[in-house]
Amino acid sequence: MVQAAVLAALQAEAALVASVHGIFDGVGPDAVMPYVTVGPQIVTDWSHKSGQGREHRLTLTVWDDAPGTGRAQALLARLEAVVLAVGGNADGQRIASVLFLRSFASRTADGPTQGIAEFRIRTEAI
Repeated sequence: MVQAAVLAALQAEAALVASVHGIFDGVGPDAVMPYVTVGPQIVTDWSHKSGQGREHRLTLTVWDDAPGTGRAQALLARLEAVVLAVGGNADGQRIASVLFLRSFASRTADGPTQGIAEFRIRTEAI
C-alpha cells in the first residue's frame, strides 16, 4: 500500500516527471539517467494498545549522470516535498504519519551520482 501510494504520488507530480526519464518501482530496466527508483522498503510492527500498525522505512534513489551532485540534490528535494504530502487509505490501512529521515548524494569518479532519500511512513489499520 505505502510503496504504491508513493509511486503514484511521484508519477502524478508533473514537474518531477518532466525532470527525469522515469520513475520506477524497483530497479529501472534499461533506464536513461536521470531516473528515480522507489524501494527497497522495510516494514516492521508498529502496533499499539488501541490498534495494529506498521512502520515502513522507504528508500527512494535518484540515478544521475550529470557532473557533480547538484541535479541529484535538487531532485531529492522534489521527492521529499511529494512524499511528505502522501496520505490516504488503501487495503484496510491509513497512512498515519510521514517523516523525512535523511538524504545524501554521492558520486564516484567513474560512475553515476546516486542520491538517496529515506522516509518513515507509519500506517494503522482502519
